[in-house]
Amino acid sequence: KLQLSSIGLEEVVAVGYGTQKKVNLTGSIESVKGDALAKRSTIQTSQALQGMAAGVTVTSNNGKPGKENTSIRIRGIGTLNDNNPLVLVDGVSSSIDAVDPNDIENMSILKDAASASIYGSRAANGVILITTKRGKTDKVSVTYKGSVGFTSPLAIPKNADAWDYMAMYDEANGNDLRNDLGVPGGSIYGNEKINTWKNSTDRDAYPNSDMMGEAWKKRADQTQHYLGFSVGNEKFRSNTSINYSRQNAHIPNSEYSRYGVRSNNSYTMNKFVEVGFDLSIRNTKIKDAAPGTEIEGMMRQPAIYQTRYSNGIWGTSYAGTLHTMQAIYDGLDMRYEDYQETLAKIYAKITPFKGMQIDLSYTPKISTAGYKNVNKTTFIYDYKTGLPTLGPIGFMQNFANMTEQRDKTKEDDINILINYAKSLGKHDITALGGFQYLTNNYNTLSAYRQVNNFQQFEEINAYDPTGMTNSGYSSESALMSYFGRLNYSYAGKYLLEANVRYDGSSRFANGYKWGVFPSFSGAWRFSSENFMQKFNWLTNGKLRASWGELGNQSSYDSNGKPINYPFALTVATNQYAVFGGTLNPGYAPVNYALADITWESTRMIDFGADLSFFKGKLDATFDWYKKDTRNVLLNIAIPGVMGYANSPKQNAGSVENKGWDLSISHNNTIGKFYYKVTGILSDVQNKITDLGGLAPQVSGVHVKQVGSPIDALYGLQADGLFSSFAEARAYPVAQYGKLQGGDIRYVDQLTVDTNGDGIMDAGDNKLSGNDRVVLGNPIPRYTYSLDVYTAYKGFDFALFFQGVGKRDGYISGWSAYPFQNAGTALVQHLDRWSEANPNPNSAYPRLSINQQSNNLQSSNFWKVSAAYMRLKNVQLGYTLPAQLLKNKAISSVRFFASGTNLFTTSKMPLGMDPESPETIQNSTPLLSTYTFGVEVKF
Repeated sequence: KLQLSSIGLEEVVAVGYGTQKKVNLTGSIESVKGDALAKRSTIQTSQALQGMAAGVTVTSNNGKPGKENTSIRIRGIGTLNDNNPLVLVDGVSSSIDAVDPNDIENMSILKDAASASIYGSRAANGVILITTKRGKTDKVSVTYKGSVGFTSPLAIPKNADAWDYMAMYDEANGNDLRNDLGVPGGSIYGNEKINTWKNSTDRDAYPNSDMMGEAWKKRADQTQHYLGFSVGNEKFRSNTSINYSRQNAHIPNSEYSRYGVRSNNSYTMNKFVEVGFDLSIRNTKIKDAAPGTEIEGMMRQPAIYQTRYSNGIWGTSYAGTLHTMQAIYDGLDMRYEDYQETLAKIYAKITPFKGMQIDLSYTPKISTAGYKNVNKTTFIYDYKTGLPTLGPIGFMQNFANMTEQRDKTKEDDINILINYAKSLGKHDITALGGFQYLTNNYNTLSAYRQVNNFQQFEEINAYDPTGMTNSGYSSESALMSYFGRLNYSYAGKYLLEANVRYDGSSRFANGYKWGVFPSFSGAWRFSSENFMQKFNWLTNGKLRASWGELGNQSSYDSNGKPINYPFALTVATNQYAVFGGTLNPGYAPVNYALADITWESTRMIDFGADLSFFKGKLDATFDWYKKDTRNVLLNIAIPGVMGYANSPKQNAGSVENKGWDLSISHNNTIGKFYYKVTGILSDVQNKITDLGGLAPQVSGVHVKQVGSPIDALYGLQADGLFSSFAEARAYPVAQYGKLQGGDIRYVDQLTVDTNGDGIMDAGDNKLSGNDRVVLGNPIPRYTYSLDVYTAYKGFDFALFFQGVGKRDGYISGWSAYPFQNAGTALVQHLDRWSEANPNPNSAYPRLSINQQSNNLQSSNFWKVSAAYMRLKNVQLGYTLPAQLLKNKAISSVRFFASGTNLFTTSKMPLGMDPESPETIQNSTPLLSTYTFGVEVKF
């Protein structure tokens, strides 16, 4: 069923290093069934999780296959560094998208510190436990699931028609050349030329191109196949699967493909010993045309420039060079990526006597990644003569070049667990002790070559070795841990749990390597009290409370690479010093470091309630929490005279998150009709509480400052548009440049103390950085979902809505400023201030070619609501009646049709998606997906 699983009270769910009955849980844990994820019909598991668990925010800001950049945040953003949750697949650290949704038996999300602290320093951002399918005793089964489908973009930016572009360009030029009397400058095209262009039927001579529309196919095909084998008897159990997915992108020469093999095997040697071997192999390939520039390049191309002439010859860009669409179609700028991961887990379970179990495991994992960036050259041809007029020339560069890089990561994970359980009357006690040793070794090597002549090859040896460069480095890290857990239950009513983990990390210096991370939680199952038995409508009632502390050792450099030795000086080659009047090469430290840095520490309290009514027909769960992260690693400024290029890391910051999660579900059966409705609503409020004395850190339109959310929107406060030239020139506050009608009017904030009482009570009649204020919050609030599932006589129907109730977005780049960097104008820019339409409430200010600086200032004029509601998934299925299956080897056949991301309601401008609310030119639009498939079980 396509829903958050409403597991029975006696059903077992995965917890840290073990399992527990749902009825005995004292922490905040969400459980999602694998079948629910698989029925989303998405290729990536992370996207299937969106909206399915309270307090879990999943965002995808790119629709390009394999490049979705999906982020998962559990209960907010807790640090200024790494905010990704720990993902464990069968106890081994992995990526959530490394496992096929059809392989998942169950997913547990550990949201509070009490449930996650058993993982210590890696659990500060929450933990996702994925349990894959295993073979069952005395059961043989084969499952095939296959689907074909297609995708289409939710929204594509639309460039203005050629004549509208020309008219707006003339208007912008007139604005830029307006004199001090308010008289506009002359035009570039003029009405006569514009009308001729518009009315012409010769589109070779008078183009009206739509590069975005032409390059983007209306639909792109995709296919998924899954084949699973499960077998088991009293001795041997095995579950093996093979999966394959392929997804074409909407622009030519781009695609994503993946195949994987997973095999879980166990053998019971005798009543004391069970051994097992698990294997996982994954291979991913991505082919990407014009990576990172495809949207930007097509948006820059005004409609007056031809994309492709009627005789098939390519047009040119506004600069007379190769344009993006030719680069895409002819494969002139290509990126090829490939990823391989092989994991083998060897384990043994030893039961020396009743109640005790010892688990031993060793898991080596090898991951390799590589890419090729290939930039080829070609010629530009005259569309009339067909003769070359320029070349050889490359896209974005005038020469051919190629970069190739190979990365390899080797991880070893050793675990020893000892479990003991004992029951004495109404007293139940379980204890866990464990040891883990995790190592990581990484190395990379890259090479670059170029050539100045015509080049179409994609092998680096085909390029000129003259001037070639290469680079490489390696790193290693290790984590050693001791941990334990103690559970106590009295009569199933009073539940207590304590966890502790002692972590030692190689990322910190001696004396600071080790950290202790404890947690305590308790629950009262009041529905089991004698005085509650008369309320037979109450099936289960439980109150929970927890406190815990977690750690975070992760920090990253500007390239997104982990910093493995933040406590150590970084020494660089190719440094120079003058000796005796001569410049001599050598080595020198370039990064200063502090040896006393240590763990970031996250403390969380949680109060929750689990309720079930009418024999499980109505369930509700509510949690309130507060999460404080201290000792956040920040770059603290040092005097420039020290001579270091970068400032050191120091434990100086603090971040607070507080919020609540609510989940309500109702199910019932009326005759042969079954239905279930699940609603989820969550909220989190985030703010920085300490920056170690640092001044506010401003980056573009974002700021990190005490008292505000992380990366809050920041800028000037806008007060509409000036309605006329005269009004603009009469404005007493000095703004940016010479003002005219249609410019943004900004508020002069209270920055002057006129009477010396320490209270700012007046403006200074000029704008500066001191007039900037917090404009909004980019962190989603009031995330919600509604899941409806019905079934009747073999038919099943599911409807899933998901959205965000409050979030602030920001319009920038080409979506805000037409003609930026010689770019085009979009259709939404027709709703702008002009002398013909001097509306101070226009969506866009006056047009400008040179981008007059006043309107480029960061301000709330460009702020938009990124709240939205999305019909995330609709699925219709039909399972054939058993009596129609003449072949007794077939146990069931189900046909299904599914649609994902079908429509969205939001206030975002055309072409912008609320999940990516601040960019338009660098992100591929999100996709609607339509699939048709069959699932057969033998």
